[in-house]
Amino acid sequence: MELAIIVPLLLLMLAGMVEVAFAMFAYLTALDLTREAARFASVRDYRELEPGGDLHPAAFVTDPSLACTDNLLHYYYDSACFFTDNRLNPFLEFNAAKYDDLVITVFTVSNNYVTERHPSANGWSLFDDNWQKDCQGNTTSSEPFFTNEYLESKFVANAPTERGIVVVEAYVCYDLILHMPFISDFIASPFRIHAYTVMPAPEAIPTPTSIPPPSP
Repeated sequence: MELAIIVPLLLLMLAGMVEVAFAMFAYLTALDLTREAARFASVRDYRELEPGGDLHPAAFVTDPSLACTDNLLHYYYDSACFFTDNRLNPFLEFNAAKYDDLVITVFTVSNNYVTERHPSANGWSLFDDNWQKDCQGNTTSSEPFFTNEYLESKFVANAPTERGIVVVEAYVCYDLILHMPFISDFIASPFRIHAYTVMPAPEAIPTPTSIPPPSP
């Protein structure tokens, strides 16, 4: 009698642990990929947009992984290769149809204030601003997670006041694996995973303006 009561409870606990483990694996994988992408981006020039200087070349929009096999540097699409290239990302499903997205933003900081955001106020989006949507495709936000105020609040007092920063954010819609009733009743599936990494970006450090010599 006791066994008939305990075994189902143990199975439910085991199923819950498996579900949580898969979700944690997806989150940690996304986090690791943002780290690799941010490391790549941190040592490159955010103004390099080959070929043609376009933020979203038509060929790359159709197939972002093409940027991973050419010999040209497109700062944003090449950084995104850690998500779009199956050789670099064999485990985490990442595509526009699931409302996934990758956002890369480069910040110029002067006197501990954000003075510029590149390439735009909302950064660069891999999949047409999917970050603004939930996993059902509904628009839920128009303001970036890393606002100027939020980023400035994280600055350390003794750190350099002039700096460049790159932030890589992954927005992943994760589907539950087992869909156990006691979990799916409380957690919608799919649900949004948000992972990000912040790295220095030397190319974005503000350039001092030279002061012309006084007139004789």
